[in-house]
Amino acid sequence: MMATVPVDATHLDEKMSEARTKFEKACQQIVLLDQKIRDLEVRYKRAVKNKKNSFRYNLRLRLSVVTGVKMMYHHYASTKAEELTRLRRQQVEETQER
Repeated sequence: MMATVPVDATHLDEKMSEARTKFEKACQQIVLLDQKIRDLEVRYKRAVKNKKNSFRYNLRLRLSVVTGVKMMYHHYASTKAEELTRLRRQQVEETQER
């Protein structure tokens, strides 16, 4: 029984590290997508001002897609944050049992 405890702790640490890495990468992507959205909004407003309807349509579609992708990254990051919380709770419970 004692041999499985360190293996479980190591496995838990690996899962936490993996979840943390994925969460951080998702957050980085959200920051990049925010910048992309700001850039597209500037271009869209410029197209509106210059009455470039064909550009407006294209930019509006791109804004819609990038915003949707950003929402999916938010959802993914929140699931990874929940996973990290659950793993931390397991780690605390495991250390209290020893």
